[in-house]
Parts: sequence; C-alpha cells; structure tokens
Amino acid sequence: MTLFTLTMGGAIFIAVFNVRVTLHDYIDQIGSYFRADVTLDFDKAYRLNEVEQYALQVEGVERVEGWQFLNTELLYADGLVADNVNLLAPPAESELVNPLIASGRWIRKDDVRKLAISEAVLEFYPNLQPGDHLLLKIQGREESWEVVGIFKFVGNEGILAYAPYEYISQISNLANRSFSFRMVTNQHDRVYQDLMAEKLDHFFRDEGFKVRKSESGLASLDTASESLDILVVFLLIMAILTAVVGAMGLTGTMGMNVLERTREIGIMRAIGADDRAVMRTIIAEGFVIGTISFILAIVVSIPITYGLSYIVSLAVFETPIQVVFTYLGYAIWFALVLVLSVLGSILPARNAARLTIREVLAYE
Repeated sequence: MTLFTLTMGGAIFIAVFNVRVTLHDYIDQIGSYFRADVTLDFDKAYRLNEVEQYALQVEGVERVEGWQFLNTELLYADGLVADNVNLLAPPAESELVNPLIASGRWIRKDDVRKLAISEAVLEFYPNLQPGDHLLLKIQGREESWEVVGIFKFVGNEGILAYAPYEYISQISNLANRSFSFRMVTNQHDRVYQDLMAEKLDHFFRDEGFKVRKSESGLASLDTASESLDILVVFLLIMAILTAVVGAMGLTGTMGMNVLERTREIGIMRAIGADDRAVMRTIIAEGFVIGTISFILAIVVSIPITYGLSYIVSLAVFETPIQVVFTYLGYAIWFALVLVLSVLGSILPARNAARLTIREVLAYE
C-alpha cells in the first residue's frame, strides 16, 4: 500500500509538470496569432499611410499594419443562426499572424469570398472540409463563402475566421483605411509592450485622433497563462499531499519491519554492529522503496499525462493538443521521493538503533 501511494503521488506529480509544459507550449503556439506588440483601435477609420506616418514618429515603432474586422453570423442551411463569427482581415501577406493550420491553406491576396476558419466551427458543421462552402450573413446579406483552411485556436473564444484585407476593405467601403492597426516595436517583452501601448495612446490622442483603446499584444496571452498556472499549482498541491501520505505510510511500514526483525537486529548487535550501522540498514531499505516507487511512477505517469492533458485541453481550449514531456518533473520528483523516503525511515531507524541486546533477547 505504501509503495502504491508513493507511486501514484509521483505519477501525478510528474504528469502535472508534463501537462503544465504542454499547456504553456500550446499557449506559445497560440501566440503566433498575436505577433503584434501593440494593437491600436480607433472610433473612426483612418487612412493607412496617415496612421503609419504618425506612428513611425514614435521612438520604438518599426512597422504598422491596418486590419479590418467584421462581425458576421454563421448560418445553417435553413437560414437560422448557428453562431457569431469574428472575422479578422489582415493583409494576406502579413507576418503578424502565423496560424496553426489543421487542414487546407492560409488566405491569399486574390481570395474572393474565401476564408480560413477555426476548428470551433466543427461544433456546428462536424464534417466541414477545405473546399466546402458556408452560409454567412455579412452586413445584412446572406452569402456563400468557401472555406480554404481550418486552423487551431482556443475553442472557448468562439469562432474566429480570417479573410484578406484586400477583399474585406472593398466590401466594407474602407479601401486603404481601417479602424484597427497592429504595430511592431523594437522590443517584444510584456513590460515594453505595455509602455509603448500607453505611449502610443497618449501620442495619438494629443495629435487629435479618436483613440478607442491601446493594448499590448501579450495582454490576453499572459492572462491565460496565469489562469493555467493556478490550475497547475492546485494539481501539484494534490500530488504533494499524496506523496506526504505515502511518506507517512512508509514510516509505519518501516516501523513494522523493525518490530518483525527485532531478533535480526539483535544478532547484528551481538556481532558488533553499532547504532550507525543499524540506522544505515533501515534507511537504505527506505531508499530502495523510494527508488522503486520512482521507477514505477515513470511508467504510470505516461497514461496519466495523456489523460490529464486531454481532459484539461478540452476544458480550457475545447480541442485536444499535442502532449509535451519535460525532464524537470522527473528530476524534481526523484529528489523529492528520496528525501521523503529517507525522512520516513529515520524514526524507525532510530528506534531500531536504540534496541539493546537484553531487549532483543527478551522479545518474543
């Protein structure tokens, strides 16, 4: 039972570390959709070259892109609304979005009524494939759009789609203009992004632009990472508590072993074994039990990692993600289980070392 408890505690501990790395790896991949350092939104549309001209006057700004945005509705074949679709329209050749394509391709400059859409759409059209058409309601008109690609994204964020700015700007009568601009700065850490977002906000307001909001590119990703870390810490606490219970069980088990081997300890005493020799023998047994539990935990942690990753990814991202393993969890647990095993053996070892030859001979 002690070995089982230590094994399960270790397996869960290792699996949690693997899941943490898996989730953060996916968050980093999702970050490929948010490569801009600052997003600047206005209450009215401004010409692309005008905003670019002003933005490049701010020290640290290197590049500016104008993006379009349309609120559209996904329709069923009978015309009923299935869900809303957030349709973003970056320049087709933009380097500020690097999608995780699940099937098909990304948008092109000459695409007309064609889009790439997130996997969230599969909830409503499970058999959707690139080349199929979707019925959308755009600016009050029902239109059939071809799906050129399906990409991975966070499912609980709703349905996200991309179409080329070159086409969307025409149908929205905003050629060479935009409400939203993505800006690239010469540094890309969160602190600098926040600083530049505030700086650009003040600058454009002072220049007479009607700024709606200015936001750093990593803001939403960092919020997601912090939420995941809270979940991971909770799981780690549960794993450590399980391991502590195992260590307590080991103390009881080793105590029983000492009682059962009282005569053997007496023989060791009779042939000259000192207190340290007796203690080393008992602690070594605990060490061996801890090592065996670690080896078993490595094996058991593999299916737990896959199962936990699948459950958490569906709950958080609403899509299965690729599992990533890390040596860190194994290394920390190996050190931790050896410490727990040794600590769990110290008290029984001390009790064994205190046994005198007279007490052993009197033991029945």
